[in-house]
Amino acid sequence: MKRRLKVLVAGAFDSGKTTFVKTSNSEGYDGVEVSNFDVEELKEIEGTTTVGLDISNVKIGDKEFLLVGLPGQKRFSFLWDTLGSDFDAIIILHSAEHPVEETKFYIDFFSKTSAWEKAKKLIVLTKTDLYPDFDKQKLASFGIPVLSCDPRNKEEVQGVLQFLYQIALPR
Repeated sequence: MKRRLKVLVAGAFDSGKTTFVKTSNSEGYDGVEVSNFDVEELKEIEGTTTVGLDISNVKIGDKEFLLVGLPGQKRFSFLWDTLGSDFDAIIILHSAEHPVEETKFYIDFFSKTSAWEKAKKLIVLTKTDLYPDFDKQKLASFGIPVLSCDPRNKEEVQGVLQFLYQIALPR
């Protein structure tokens, strides 16, 4: 029996969530990005940010995924609450440029949701090309598997999804 996994893609702002979801299947991607805006300085800044959710339906062989990329800004946590009651797996992206406390925040938040206990969990380290000295062991201390991935690389993204599928479904 085929089963589609509903996977939340969470993590701090600028950790690669939108890129990960979009790279997984650019034809099946649906999301909205707008220019970044600094609300304190009241000016536009470089880059884009996600408005709402990023969604992608992905099929790799006979494996099917519904990826739901969440906005990283904490002010959007009301969306996290809504989605936190029903997911099969969660991928928390951690940029090597951010302190480990960023990922701890997301683990603490989602560990209080009703789906956390049964869900498969994975931390994906990004931006290791820019920060090669990041100590991956710091993330491993959470007791969740840690993989590295360049969210711009389709093969690496699919490798992460394959790994998640293997740990998510009983044989």
